[in-house]
Amino acid sequence: MTDLTLNEKTKYATRRAAEIEAEKHFFDAAQPFYPLGFSVGYRNPGHWDIYARQVPGKVSAWLHANPGSSTSGKDGERERAFRIRGEPGNVVVMDERWNPHKPHPRESPLPFRSVMAAMLWIAEELMQEPTA
Repeated sequence: MTDLTLNEKTKYATRRAAEIEAEKHFFDAAQPFYPLGFSVGYRNPGHWDIYARQVPGKVSAWLHANPGSSTSGKDGERERAFRIRGEPGNVVVMDERWNPHKPHPRESPLPFRSVMAAMLWIAEELMQEPTA
């Protein structure tokens, strides 16, 4: 139970709905998007994180839905795009890229037999280049 009034709850719901629509607008306007690079971080066996530039628009959407507000965030900053977890024979990849059309939690993780196979798939996803 919260101590918010009905007016406060509906004001928040209206602002959040505007932010969701703005996120979709800015995300779509940035397509096609190519991060043009990524980095891999290793923590321990079976625990890898892949970072890449985020599709521009998340911060712009927040600013649009919250006029007069400010943030230190910038569109297109780096985000953890993928998580690799598991052990040989049982490796999974979780897609964590920002996409307002596919909010979290997403569909089940993608299974792979090895970290190498998972990295090949991730590289194929992230290493696309503009054709023009």
